[in-house]
Amino acid sequence: MTMARVALTTTSDRARDLIATVESLGHEPVVLSCIQFQPSDVRHLMSARDACVRSDWLFVTSARAVGALWPEGGIPDIRIAAVGAGTAEAIRRAGRSPDVVGSAGASQLVARIEGEVRGSVVFVPHAVTADLSVIGLLESAGAVVDSRPVYDIRPVAPPGTSVDAVTFGSPSAVDGWCLSRSLDDIVVGAIGATTAGALVERGRHPDVVPARPDFPRLIHLIDEFLEDRSAV
Repeated sequence: MTMARVALTTTSDRARDLIATVESLGHEPVVLSCIQFQPSDVRHLMSARDACVRSDWLFVTSARAVGALWPEGGIPDIRIAAVGAGTAEAIRRAGRSPDVVGSAGASQLVARIEGEVRGSVVFVPHAVTADLSVIGLLESAGAVVDSRPVYDIRPVAPPGTSVDAVTFGSPSAVDGWCLSRSLDDIVVGAIGATTAGALVERGRHPDVVPARPDFPRLIHLIDEFLEDRSAV
């Protein structure tokens, strides 16, 4: 199989962690950021931190929420549930170890802890445009949910650099890509069902979607897809 140019559409700081994975598979990584990260204002973040201190559980669905609230560490000493490995690593970098780490999305994580959160206050920091269905799941499990938007992700148009494949980690990244580029004639990978749905709304079914949200796995699936296609 010949080397492919694989676009990474996340922010440049996050793309750095993925470049080595793309290169290890013999491909060329191309950073084409399609999103911009913007933490909430300082007063709002301070209020969110105070709310977290008063809670029994911290339920984290995004590493970016950790970066917005605790860029220099300081997560309070409460029980923590992290939706996946990447989020768990962000929590560790902020000085804590999560009590529970999920592997198949937010709904699976709620199912794992539902017997422990009944009657507890669960703090859920999230993006302004996040899918908030997890709040209903936690409330159905008997939790008292305090949810706060702590950052925003805004679509931005990437340059028109030629690539053979593209990875999308959020619907916002799909929106950003489509501001200046087409989804035709390239291999398209989505990190999960929500992002895949955003692609379908644009008229493009993704070629690969990992069974659980995991960027290295997504990149490996794109490599396998490219290899299978070249063998035809």
